[in-house]
Amino acid sequence: MKLTDIIWRDPKALSAEIDGEVVALDIAKGVCYGLDPVGARVWSLIEHPSSIEDLCARLMIDYDIEADICRRDVLDLLADLRAEGLIEVRPAPPAT
Repeated sequence: MKLTDIIWRDPKALSAEIDGEVVALDIAKGVCYGLDPVGARVWSLIEHPSSIEDLCARLMIDYDIEADICRRDVLDLLADLRAEGLIEVRPAPPAT
């Protein structure tokens, strides 16, 4: 994935918040994935399509984290969520 890619939650994925954490479920695949409070924040931010770059910018404000660390951790989380079928990813439209 690239920082310019657009990501969003798969609309078929169900989720519930429990004590500040999120449990996301893909019923079709029978996949259940637990997210800690930071992962839960990512999950809430990708309810609507967003670039990974914009997501990281928001998280850097929310958590006062360095850009390189944020990008690495977000890309790792998104790769896991994508592998589990819980998010959709598409390349950003070409600039005009």
